[in-house]
Amino acid sequence: MKIVIVGTRGIPDFYRGFEKGAQFLARGLADKGHEVSVYCAHNHSYQKTEWQGIKLIHIHDPEYRIGSFSSFFYDYFCFRDLKNRTCDIVIQYGPSSGIWSWMLPKNVILVSNISAIEWKLKKYNTLTSKFLGLAEKLAVRYSHSIISDSSLSCAYLRDRYKKRVKFIPCGVETVGVKCQVGLDQQSLKSHRYSLYIGSLEKHNRIEMILDGFVMSSSSQRFIVVGDHSTPIGRYLKEKYSHCPRIEFIGSIYDKNRLDCLRYFSEIVYYGRDEPTYLLYEAMAASCLLSVFESSANQYVLGRDALYFTNSAQVAKQLESVIAKKSKYSMLIDSNSKKTVEIYNWSVVIDQHINHLNYLISSRNAHSSVTNQLEARIITVK
Repeated sequence: MKIVIVGTRGIPDFYRGFEKGAQFLARGLADKGHEVSVYCAHNHSYQKTEWQGIKLIHIHDPEYRIGSFSSFFYDYFCFRDLKNRTCDIVIQYGPSSGIWSWMLPKNVILVSNISAIEWKLKKYNTLTSKFLGLAEKLAVRYSHSIISDSSLSCAYLRDRYKKRVKFIPCGVETVGVKCQVGLDQQSLKSHRYSLYIGSLEKHNRIEMILDGFVMSSSSQRFIVVGDHSTPIGRYLKEKYSHCPRIEFIGSIYDKNRLDCLRYFSEIVYYGRDEPTYLLYEAMAASCLLSVFESSANQYVLGRDALYFTNSAQVAKQLESVIAKKSKYSMLIDSNSKKTVEIYNWSVVIDQHINHLNYLISSRNAHSSVTNQLEARIITVK
């Protein structure tokens, strides 16, 4: 199969965003012998035209000039270029690129990967939300298949658009040997700190988590990994400046160091409504998880995590969690097992390939029936 991936800023991904999923899928498809191309921003840090057998197509991205709205133009430039290329399947990530779905030739199978319902996120203003809502409608309308790694998004899309949605879980890398080198850089002691990793945004409920830490009687440290140079990052640093045990250490992109911080932590907190790559990575790192209580998170974790909905619950957890490895070892082991048996990339890639083969077979069968009908009509005439 000739497969093209659009809707990402490019691979290889260095920031552990949803591009990470596109990167592993592309590499997995290429390893299976398929011809894979991925669109990348022209100023992506990796400028070669090929990466691990994957063709990289660099397209102008005006983000450096006009900010986040640039995705509207960047996606258009990608689809405009795509019209002149030959492929069997196009996989588009996220709904925003769906605004241009109609540009694809009719003989190309379009698969939309919609993990989150972007237009509902509170971080967007009204105009952006309406744009994302329209893009979602167009993506669903012109797609031959919709896939999602979120049970919540699957249910929403099926209910709203009355269309089939294929659930394929997210994959995650296995965790290598754990060492304490990552702790030394922050002078941390094993299981004497709690941890948050992610962007410092309201929908991640970082303020709720830190409020709970301040309310608790815990004497441990709380390490916040994420860019704190943003407006909300500066606000949080100022708000908790009276609590020196809360430490904002900035962004970390070294996976081994992140895995180390997770493994040796007391609790890793996760505040989003839906699972993301960060949650799956934490599951694989064999750490105790406390996550915001939502149906999507519970679908993935079940009883194998602690849950919170307010700061008081966070405070109670911090005060009561002692001797993690013995008390919560079953929860930790169960999550680690899930990443091997369910959220393993080899399993996830096989599911993608089976689904893409099904779409190709269905198209060919439909074309065969159409050709036979046309032949009969000509014969009758």
